Amino acid sequence: MADEPTTRERLLELASTVFAEEGYAAASVRDLAARSQLTSGAIYGNFRSKADLLLAAIDTHIYEDLVAGMLQEPPEGVSEIADVLAHLFAGYEERRQLRALLVEGAVAGRGDAEVRDRLAEDQSEKLAEWSEIYRVWQERAEIDPALDIRAVVTLLWAMELGLGVLEVIGLDLPDGDDVAAVVSRFMRGAAPPNGSG
Repeated sequence: MADEPTTRERLLELASTVFAEEGYAAASVRDLAARSQLTSGAIYGNFRSKADLLLAAIDTHIYEDLVAGMLQEPPEGVSEIADVLAHLFAGYEERRQLRALLVEGAVAGRGDAEVRDRLAEDQSEKLAEWSEIYRVWQERAEIDPALDIRAVVTLLWAMELGLGVLEVIGLDLPDGDDVAAVVSRFMRGAAPPNGSG
């Protein structure tokens, strides 16, 4: 039998759904408490503020939805950066809630310096971590050494987040396999010229 989720885990799951589907600004702590059948005090016992709850939800989804996908073994025979990233982007549809939360965080950050600063710090740390991962492929001569690896990683992350903005405004997005094919070609274009390292 699986362990029952903790109050904190239940709140993160509820907040993730509500913030992603209805918007951060539209949800109050009182509303979240009522939906979770908890008191506002129980929420504040686990999170300092609604902003803290949003940022924790974003962080949880980055690790569960994105980092877990990055760390999963790609299919057999897939080892080149272009194919690994194509595999990761093929599943972009599964990260819809993460993208919606990040869009909500960006909007909330415009009016809340705490959200903006914490989100910026967290995203800067993630980009630095991911840059180190990608640097391994650069050292293996799969990414041109003349390219700024942080710029490559930032652009790839911006592509994912841009899909989130398009989702929020209701655009139909391409199939995951089509996105994967574009990412693969993009990364093959980032290889050293003439196969030199």
